Amino acid sequence: QALTDTLTGLGNRRALATVLSDLAHHVVPFGLMHLDLDYFKSVNDTLGHAAGDHVLREVAQILRRETRSEDTVARVGGDEFVVVFPTVVDPAILEGIAFRLIAELTKPVLFHGQICAISASIGITMSTQYDPAEPERMQNDADQALYASKRAGRGTARIFHPTNHNRRSA
Repeated sequence: QALTDTLTGLGNRRALATVLSDLAHHVVPFGLMHLDLDYFKSVNDTLGHAAGDHVLREVAQILRRETRSEDTVARVGGDEFVVVFPTVVDPAILEGIAFRLIAELTKPVLFHGQICAISASIGITMSTQYDPAEPERMQNDADQALYASKRAGRGTARIFHPTNHNRRSA
C-alpha cells in the first residue's frame, strides 16, 4: 500500500525512488520520462473532480498498456507521472514511445457523456548521459525538458541534453 497511488493503482513517489535507487546502484542503464497532463485543470474546473479522477484512472490504464511489465509507471503529483524504462536508452526509441503516449492521451475521454480533452507534455533523459546516474538530478533534468515541451506549445516531448550550458533550454 505504501508504494501505490490509491486513485490510479500506479506506483507513487516512494516506489519510484526505490526503483531509481536500485537501477543506479546496480548500474542498469535506463530512460526516464516526466509526463504532465495538459488542460487537466480545465477538466476539473468545468466538469468537477469526479471527472478529473476518471481521467487520471484512464491515463493510468493507457500508461500501463503502452509500457512493458518491467517498466515503472508512477504518479508523482496531481496530474504528473514518471515512467522509467530499464535498459532503454536510445533517444529515438524513447522519443517514439513519448509520441505514442501523447497520441493515446490526446484521444477524448468520456465522462457521463461529456468529453474530457487533455494531452501531455513529456521531458526525457537517459542515465547514460550521467556519470554516475543521479536519480534526483535526472528527475530535475527531465522536469526541465518537460517545461521546454510546454513552452513549445504542449502535446510534445523534449529530450534533456546535459551538455547544454544553459540548463533552462532542454
